[in-house]
Amino acid sequence: MRFNYDLLPGQLLSFEEIALRYAQRYPEEKELTARGLLSPSTVNRHLVIRAVFAHQESNGPLEDLLFVAGDNERKNYLRRFEHYLKQQQSFLYLRRGEAGGKDNRWKVMGESQVWAMLDPTSADTQNLLASRGYKLSLMRQEGEEEYWQLFNPQLHPCFNHSRRVQFIVVLTTPLLTPPAAVIAGTQVGRRVKVKVWQHAVQAEFTSAVKARYGACVITGTLLTPHMPYPWLEVCHIDTRENEEGFLIDNSVDNGLYLRSDLQRLFASRMISIDATRGTVRFRQAMQQDEILSQFWREIDGKVCALWDAVPAATRARLDLLR
Repeated sequence: MRFNYDLLPGQLLSFEEIALRYAQRYPEEKELTARGLLSPSTVNRHLVIRAVFAHQESNGPLEDLLFVAGDNERKNYLRRFEHYLKQQQSFLYLRRGEAGGKDNRWKVMGESQVWAMLDPTSADTQNLLASRGYKLSLMRQEGEEEYWQLFNPQLHPCFNHSRRVQFIVVLTTPLLTPPAAVIAGTQVGRRVKVKVWQHAVQAEFTSAVKARYGACVITGTLLTPHMPYPWLEVCHIDTRENEEGFLIDNSVDNGLYLRSDLQRLFASRMISIDATRGTVRFRQAMQQDEILSQFWREIDGKVCALWDAVPAATRARLDLLR
């Protein structure tokens, strides 16, 4: 991609000036947006990057490094940066922070490329930062979420508060030479991809299945908004994984919405749903347990309360479990 010759590395420009010059140079392209890190800021599953608008307070003070947090299926940062890394395509790169002054102007970094992508826990990350006097420290962990703080050579924190740094993008720009401490083409591993992609896909899957049924498929139990624990949960029918360890089928047709106790029993294959009649069956071992069979006796052998709402595609997946 060619860029407007007026957008020269080192210039300090307002967003309006940048957008106007870009529009004059590329009248057939969509206008630039600076609401997120990438322009376009939200593109669903597309891989286009026209420009990167990095903020010092959220993306870090080092001009050739982007600390990325808050990625999801809609923003699609990881997939897009990885695509540009593999293809070695270029995009316009701009930064705002101390270099822009109090008038919030953007510093034009120029036509840039992705040099590498790093896991915040990797030795490459720590070595690169240490070579510049910086340190990235894990401050706390809540479940699977990790919160990081970047400290400068004076040991002052660079972020206003600890951030959920998901990955780090190393860039080459006309103003900066490539870092010798990182091998060109380095990509983040499965750990990062699972955290970013699988969580994003799971959120979309959960939302779609909830919207389809609105209640437990087996009992008709409605979701109670203010319960302190999940009263209803979404689960996959076909749980096969691909070579990377991701679930193969995250479509809404591969999901059921079930009362929490029944969701766990279904996921462990202690109960099944007949794909033709919609009847619920407990495994024989459970039927022989007097306490358990007493508790769930009203469900065993009954047709699912929302069976009419279960489409043919979902019934076909249930049939594969026989």
